[in-house]
Amino acid sequence: MVVVQQLIPADVAGILFTANPVNGERDQVLINATWGLGEAIVGGQVTPDSVVVDKSTYEILSRETAVKTIMTVRTETGTEEQAVPVEKQNEQVLDGETAVSLTKLATQIETHYNMPMDIEWAIADGEIAILQARPITSLPDPKPTPPDVTWEPGTPDTIWMRRQIVEHMPEPLSPLFEDLYLKRGLIQSMNHLLVEMSNISGVTFDLEAMMPHGFADTINGYAYTTASFKMTWPVFWGVMRIYARFLKFINMTAFDWDGVALPQYQALIAKWRSIDLATAPDEDLLQGIREMTTADSVYWFGSAKNLGLSRILDTVLDRMLKSFLLRYGLPKPRPVSASFLRGFDSKALDAQADMETIAHTIRELADLREVTLNTPAEQLLDAIATHSDGQSILDAIQQYMDDYGHQIYNLDFAAPTQIDDPLPMLLSLKALVKQAPEQDVRTRQAKMAEERESLVAQTMQSLNPVSRRLFRWLWKWTKQYAPYREAVMFYMGAAWPTVRKLAFELGQRLTNVGTIAQPDDIYYLDSTEITAAITARTNGQNMLEFVQLAQERRALRDARKLLTPLPKVPVDGALKFGPFKLSMFDPTPSDAGNDGPVLSGFAVSTGKVTAAASVIHSTEDFNQMKPGTILVCTTTTPAWTPLFSQAVGLVTDVGGALAHGSIVAREYGIPAVMGTGVATERIQSGMMLVVDGDAGTVTLDEID
Repeated sequence: MVVVQQLIPADVAGILFTANPVNGERDQVLINATWGLGEAIVGGQVTPDSVVVDKSTYEILSRETAVKTIMTVRTETGTEEQAVPVEKQNEQVLDGETAVSLTKLATQIETHYNMPMDIEWAIADGEIAILQARPITSLPDPKPTPPDVTWEPGTPDTIWMRRQIVEHMPEPLSPLFEDLYLKRGLIQSMNHLLVEMSNISGVTFDLEAMMPHGFADTINGYAYTTASFKMTWPVFWGVMRIYARFLKFINMTAFDWDGVALPQYQALIAKWRSIDLATAPDEDLLQGIREMTTADSVYWFGSAKNLGLSRILDTVLDRMLKSFLLRYGLPKPRPVSASFLRGFDSKALDAQADMETIAHTIRELADLREVTLNTPAEQLLDAIATHSDGQSILDAIQQYMDDYGHQIYNLDFAAPTQIDDPLPMLLSLKALVKQAPEQDVRTRQAKMAEERESLVAQTMQSLNPVSRRLFRWLWKWTKQYAPYREAVMFYMGAAWPTVRKLAFELGQRLTNVGTIAQPDDIYYLDSTEITAAITARTNGQNMLEFVQLAQERRALRDARKLLTPLPKVPVDGALKFGPFKLSMFDPTPSDAGNDGPVLSGFAVSTGKVTAAASVIHSTEDFNQMKPGTILVCTTTTPAWTPLFSQAVGLVTDVGGALAHGSIVAREYGIPAVMGTGVATERIQSGMMLVVDGDAGTVTLDEID
């Protein structure tokens, strides 16, 4: 059947989109209009006027009037192009009233079809005619705007901080991760830790009594841990007993990590990795997600003693060095604890060394080097595969992913891991191929270790026999536990590639029955809702209301990503255990005043550097990292390590001496200041910075 329409002798015509195709806003109408027939717009012969109208208020949000020199008009034999009269070339085609009338009519059409529409229209003798309406085939997601929020605790007299585990959660949490990890897994894991503390001390540690409002919560979607601990006399004496058995405690700590926590975690991952995804029941897939999520949080708490002990030893060492400086005049410049915590082996450096080896191999093959440098990172693997020498490189990259691909960019499993999204790694590989570092990571590490041991020897020679013995004892334990920090963090999220496979399979099944719109919408439901969806699917039904629910939660999370979370809520809160302040664990220095030209943070890696900033908000910005600049970011995780080879300094919003970034910065020998709270908000890419890793300050200058 052929449809024949009467040609309307339009005075004005154009195209209308019931959602703005430029910015994706669903509450805006975009109207293009020109003189004569709309054929000139469709054919690209004329630049039309553009009007944007708010669909709910009918307010004209913007108007652009083009110079229109050509129009298409009807003739007796068809159509032809004619010149627009000079007096009309710069005239607005649509007045406000007509634009609103078109908007109202278009909104009715959109409501009828229940989807955004692309509408062709014409006006002849003042009457509007709709010529054609079809769905918009390509529409970007609307750009989120930050919600209007307040940063207040949900419970009175409670202090919350972005410290410890939540330093690895830089973005608002997905609902499923918040449910399974923050609200369930961490509580279960915390109870395990308190049982162990009870066994060591002989005193019962009760989570509900010590933390009546819980260990962790979210504020505006961002994760926080409690800084309010209730102290009772039994708890006080229990803590004292643990300190009294300090040597026994620290001897057990290392074994608890690599002898218990890590093997148990890896065994569970292997169990769920081996299942047949295609035949596994829905309930088993959800159970696997639950078990591995809990296992990761249990692993973290099983390893947290290493991290806490490392922090305590680091702090005690630093204070001892300050005391010794006053008494004995230690080597100049004054050594700080960070000076002693460099040159250790770590998985992060192993990964970087392997990447440098791959880059070196590519540089040795001239043709392949050119292919690598001239191919976008998104297409690099395919380009290497077609090269005669490419297979060995692909094998090396695959081995790299087998060894390190589980590394996380974000602890929330809704975010891809390195193996899910290798693009940041490939961008770093291209940078290494283009410019090799002045020193490879192994040479630099050996140099750091040599400098460390020389500093230890100089310090020992400066002390009297009693102080020397005390320093030797403290250095023994500090040296033993310092490498554990990065080793512990390397395995955080190790289950996530497997979790994400199970989640995708279950999400695909729920998508197939219409419960959610796409597989990764599963991250925007909690476990109770997923259980209900599974039951409905088993009964041959779906839960259509979850489609909109997941979309609304996704949009809210995207909008919240534009917020800058406060390090502490309320801002003047202090970490306390009963009446005792624990300032060493604050997320930012207590004296930080970060509204002026100098930002204060934690001095975690010594040295001083002046350079431009590269502000990297997420993995999507990795290609904006420029060699020889200062890396500025919210925080870093192991998967961010490749960026350090291009950086000459590091500044972060959150993190301290225990954070991944501080450890890697020391190994790369670059100054670092962490925990400023506002770095990514105050600093722009290109701005000149002076990073003082000894004083813990960042001085801001003009944009170059």
